[in-house]
Amino acid sequence: MCMSDWRKRSAGLWRRVHELPAERRGAVAVIFVIALVPLVAAGGAAIDISRAYVVKQRLGFAIDAAALAVGSATGSEDELSQIMLRFFQANYPANEVGVPATPSMSIVDNVVTITASAEVNATLMRIVGVNNISVAARTEVVRETKGLEVVLVLDNTGSMAGSKIASLKTAATDFTNILFGRETIATNLKIGIVPFAGSVNIGTSRQSPYTTGASAASYLPTTWGGCVEARNNVVPTDEEDTWVNNTSHRWRRYLWPPHATRNRWPPVTSTAGPNKQCPVEVLPLTAVKSQITTKIGAMAASGVTHINLGAAWGWRLLSPTEPFTEGRPYGDPNYNKAIVIMTDGENFISNVFGEYSAYGNLSEGRLGTTRLGSAVTALNNRLLTVCTRMKALDIIVYTITFQSTPAAFAVMRDCASDPAKAFESPTNADLERTFRAIGAQLSNLRLGR
Repeated sequence: MCMSDWRKRSAGLWRRVHELPAERRGAVAVIFVIALVPLVAAGGAAIDISRAYVVKQRLGFAIDAAALAVGSATGSEDELSQIMLRFFQANYPANEVGVPATPSMSIVDNVVTITASAEVNATLMRIVGVNNISVAARTEVVRETKGLEVVLVLDNTGSMAGSKIASLKTAATDFTNILFGRETIATNLKIGIVPFAGSVNIGTSRQSPYTTGASAASYLPTTWGGCVEARNNVVPTDEEDTWVNNTSHRWRRYLWPPHATRNRWPPVTSTAGPNKQCPVEVLPLTAVKSQITTKIGAMAASGVTHINLGAAWGWRLLSPTEPFTEGRPYGDPNYNKAIVIMTDGENFISNVFGEYSAYGNLSEGRLGTTRLGSAVTALNNRLLTVCTRMKALDIIVYTITFQSTPAAFAVMRDCASDPAKAFESPTNADLERTFRAIGAQLSNLRLGR
């Protein structure tokens, strides 16, 4: 090969090498574009998935807050749903990334479950046909309820007649509904009722060995209705009751003295006869809602006011010892005990001939005096003694005065666990609000996070 041929071939080879990129540029560009699509999709997916993860975290935080709020609240199903929605929206405002669906809630066996979902608009993932990313969150909160035993001591005296007793029935029913919620048979909750007037009706089934005195047969054809007189022993306010086999320490049957010949009473009634002004029977602590509301509905107004006796029998219902044994032992760390004492008046005893109460007639001097002022002071002191002893056992004492006097409120304020638990209710509507407020306080006392 001559030198000229070699030079020609070398020049041609160099020219081919030099022209190669120009010839392949179009093909490489196509390959690059094809390769770029998955690269962009992968990068976009990372960005969009990160945004979805942030939305899921915020969604979880919002339903956690809502569940905790519901877990520590009380009310109807609709009220709890509103609480849930309010807390969810406060923690997941409308301007957040992601469009949330309305959260849903269920409460089963004290477990609050809330679920929610949201749609996150995709950005770069749209190039592969993904327009939205769905995320969801779920949370559960156990409503750790602390047990509660509460007794309502309710004024059924004559001054409560008419709209006042009707308002009391509404208020006490509202109170019950708040504590029971949607339950008909409560878990770790019992309520007792003590209607009181000039005596308390403990029921005829307890007439032995707890009662003594004149035989009901002396008043045939009527029967003893269940009311008892105050004990005549030296510790009439003592909840730790003296052994009842000692006759002097029993409660005498309440039998209104006849004014003429015996055996002439009309049939059993609370307005005439030996059971005159005897209120309806107490309801021992029960977890059955219908028993409570039925007892409330049966209340009627008649008689004078012995608040101390109502308080003492309310205490006995809370006590774990006889004559009522439904209460749990004092000091149980898993239970609270409370009492709500409501009255529309002041303690009173009559000196009118023929009038009678658990302390007989004022003229008999069973309270250590025949003077009205001194007798009222004695009744107030006995009430405060009962309250003091209950508070010493960590029983929470609420008091309510209803359309009453400043003097009555002062006594009831001293009876309460603290001034914040002593309520004045000047009107029927106030009474109903007060019972709802106390019900809410006690309900919150039961709930923990």
